[in-house]
Amino acid sequence: LLLQPFCTKAQFLNGKAKQDLTEKLAGLVAELYPRKPLAVEQRVLAVLWHLLGHSPGTGAAAGGSLRGATAGLARALRAHMGPSLGTHAATQPLHVRRALQELLDTGT
Repeated sequence: LLLQPFCTKAQFLNGKAKQDLTEKLAGLVAELYPRKPLAVEQRVLAVLWHLLGHSPGTGAAAGGSLRGATAGLARALRAHMGPSLGTHAATQPLHVRRALQELLDTGT
């Protein structure tokens, strides 16, 4: 029940609150994906694309805790979605796909 409000808030918060909620979403992926994969894909992927496409500090060249939280979310999604994460990413703009790949390749 909290997935949708958390996902909505994660896109509009700033600073530490955005980082904390992104980390919470990564934990929810592990808990919810086995039972509600479509809900996770619809809502959490939208947050990931937003973070990768609009938030400064999520690219591989940037440092910071939001970047780490975004990487954790990407890794959680990859762990549960497997190759279908790449399939979904293929529909995103090039800069988003590159940022995702950089986060997954660097492990941070």
